Amino acid sequence: MLLLLPLGGVSAQEAIRILSHDFDPANITIGDRIRLRLRIEADKNLPIYLDPIDLSEHENLEADKPQVKQIESESPPTGKTHYEVIYPLRAFAIGKHSLPPITIKYTSADGDSGSIQTPAYLFEVRFIKPAGATKMKGIKGPWSVPPNWFLYILAALMAIIAIGATIFFYLRRRAKPVNLQPEVLPQRQPHEIAYEQLNRIEGMNWVAQGEMRAYHTEISHVIRQYIAARYHIPALELTTQELLDRLQPEDIPKDLVQQFFANCDWVKFARYSPTKPEAHERMEEARRIVDETKQFGVGVSEEQESEIRGGQ
Repeated sequence: MLLLLPLGGVSAQEAIRILSHDFDPANITIGDRIRLRLRIEADKNLPIYLDPIDLSEHENLEADKPQVKQIESESPPTGKTHYEVIYPLRAFAIGKHSLPPITIKYTSADGDSGSIQTPAYLFEVRFIKPAGATKMKGIKGPWSVPPNWFLYILAALMAIIAIGATIFFYLRRRAKPVNLQPEVLPQRQPHEIAYEQLNRIEGMNWVAQGEMRAYHTEISHVIRQYIAARYHIPALELTTQELLDRLQPEDIPKDLVQQFFANCDWVKFARYSPTKPEAHERMEEARRIVDETKQFGVGVSEEQESEIRGGQ
């Protein structure tokens, strides 16, 4: 639920004014990416300066740098320009939060300066409790699949053919000069990088040290990075529900992914303190997601791998 409640007045200026302001999305749950949108009208060629949001007294809120772009209007007043300013925000605690006013300053060509302020805002963050939150669900055991002897025989025949072809081409090329080509390093698979990062997290001994929030935050981040590289979707920018909506049931075990992210969010944002066995179950769930969705043959370049690692 979202309440736009002005807690202070707005100073009207001829050179610059705020046309509108709203939150996106309107219904906010814990951990969601929130966007405060401002639409500003200012004189053309008028330099404006946006102060960062002062969150020094709001430890459960964080804000990124504002994003500013000029927008086209159907019939803007003569000599005016319209801008859209977006402040990305996140709330890490449920309940009502107060967002302080934002100061917008300007300096004219004649050296005159001034400023206006947005209203203060009051918005509410709700938390959707994951199913079975009172007790963590156990991981179902693997299915027992009877051996398929036809596949074994087919694999053996293919191996014999491959060995024969290798010997044939080797003998055929022995008399030919070999043109050495530059070595092409194979690209790494997204699941290889994910396994490596999960092993790194496990080696940090955060569970033994009681660092449950950092442990669950890192595991959740690795799986989001893996899904982004594996399915080519912006998983780091989507909420859990948006991410699940983008995935097809035949591509990924959605129930397992939903349970995994819900359990991690419960620790990260609701400050739930899991037991050590529960924390180890999160690692098993993460590896199982990678096990059941990994794909061979789709490599990741060094630049992409750096993005997946998140600068680590």
